[in-house]
Amino acid sequence: MSQRGVRKRSVSKPTAADQHILQLHKVMAEKLLAESWRIADVRQTLEQRYQAGQIRHSGYIHWHSILDCIDDPALFRRELLDSGERMTKLRRRTVLVGILTEAERSAALQAATAS
Repeated sequence: MSQRGVRKRSVSKPTAADQHILQLHKVMAEKLLAESWRIADVRQTLEQRYQAGQIRHSGYIHWHSILDCIDDPALFRRELLDSGERMTKLRRRTVLVGILTEAERSAALQAATAS
């Protein structure tokens, strides 16, 4: 069988930017757990992106499953902060927008570069 037409999936390695994004998500996770009312805004962002065709169905379902875990803090953290390639890609185009203030964002990034 010819190798033509067979598309190989590329495996991307986490970058420094991915580490910064992960650090931001750690801080966002804690803020969401402390202020779970913010989940409604995140769900609205998810719906808007899905309806606009900016997110695939599989990503939409994945984000939904994570948001549904908010009542179980350990599970929510584990799923949101998963180090796998799939979650790394999803975090790059996160639906967790508007959660952190600029000051919180800067502090999180400074903490990431200090460690």
